[in-house]
Parts: sequence; structure tokens; C-alpha cells
Amino acid sequence: MAAPTPAGPPRLRMMCSLDLDEHPTHDLRDHLLALGSMVLFCVVAILLRR
Repeated sequence: MAAPTPAGPPRLRMMCSLDLDEHPTHDLRDHLLALGSMVLFCVVAILLRR
């Protein structure tokens, strides 16, 4: 006997919720990257103003 099929259309990947727990975060690395990006942006902004 065949298994029953779902009543609705198949679920698309983009419609499913994200599993954020699959991607671990690295707090120190993330903070250093954000700080470095901010410093680089400020340096570029100062250099372009002149």
C-alpha cells in the first residue's frame, strides 16, 4: 500500500524558516571585523574629504 501524499503543494526552501543554529557565531571575530570595517570606513571618509 502506498503512503499518503501531502495535501498541499511542496514546500519551497525560500519559504521555510532559517535554522540559524546551524551556523555558529564567533563573538570576538565578529566584533573585531565590525570594528575594523568601521575604522576603515572612517579612514576612507577622511581621505576622500580632503
